[in-house]
Amino acid sequence: MPYGTKQGLKAPGQYGIIDFIGLGFAGSAGIISALIADYQQQGEVSAIFTLNQWAVAASSMFGLGDVPLYAVILGLIGIGAGSVLYFQPITRQGAFAQGFGLLAVLMTLVPADLAGGLEPMNDQLPGLEPISTNRVESNLSNQGGIIPATYSPTSSTAQFAEAQVYDAQARSAARYEVTIVVNFPGGIPQDFSRLVRRGTIRGRLHNEDTNQTFNLFRSAGGTITRQGDKLYIRAGVPARSQSATLWVRIECAGKKIEQQSAIVTLGQPMTWDVEMQSSSVPLPLQRLRLSYWF
Repeated sequence: MPYGTKQGLKAPGQYGIIDFIGLGFAGSAGIISALIADYQQQGEVSAIFTLNQWAVAASSMFGLGDVPLYAVILGLIGIGAGSVLYFQPITRQGAFAQGFGLLAVLMTLVPADLAGGLEPMNDQLPGLEPISTNRVESNLSNQGGIIPATYSPTSSTAQFAEAQVYDAQARSAARYEVTIVVNFPGGIPQDFSRLVRRGTIRGRLHNEDTNQTFNLFRSAGGTITRQGDKLYIRAGVPARSQSATLWVRIECAGKKIEQQSAIVTLGQPMTWDVEMQSSSVPLPLQRLRLSYWF
């Protein structure tokens, strides 16, 4: 079926290459407008970051490197340009609206990546009974972070049930103790809380072993204090093995985005120093070159 068979401004078959290019640009402009609207309204939980994670997961299946954020955006723009061949809008206004609506539907379907809040460093998880710290540490060192419930044919049902409860409590209580020290040369912004709410300052902590991600500035029990030019973030990261690789990413306007990794071990509290370096590159442009895989 030739392009333009629907009733339009031109007769069927009269749409040439120039028309295709114009309609493609209009569809791409609709995609870009929807991207900007979603990014401005959703900020850190914008669907574009979730799409970047999916793109990285897909590329890793084929042994490719991490996909930067700009590559995902270019892919969406390409989809907007190519979609005019399927939907066949007859005007550039229609192509723009079609591209905008296409991405709006896509953003609605993509779930937001809401990272969890940090947990207390030493306290038990809510709802769990206190257990012997010495017994837990001893078993963690002997079993590599895993405390199995023991059972023998002579064990009673009550003893087995008690062992299972103890096992569940110990697994939940196992956590890495981490203190992240973020140094802001020149001083921490006075309106720090407002900048966090606006998304100008963002931070995430990722456990590569459990694939869990935590929001550094949305505490569910972890403590955040400021002393001079430094910000101290103290929290416990849930663990399921003796050691794991943790990743941290901190973004701040006027600073270079810092993304680092470190290995943490159970029973060995770690202090992690992050130096925020000054940068004249706007934060949105820095994000385009970064791969948001967590």
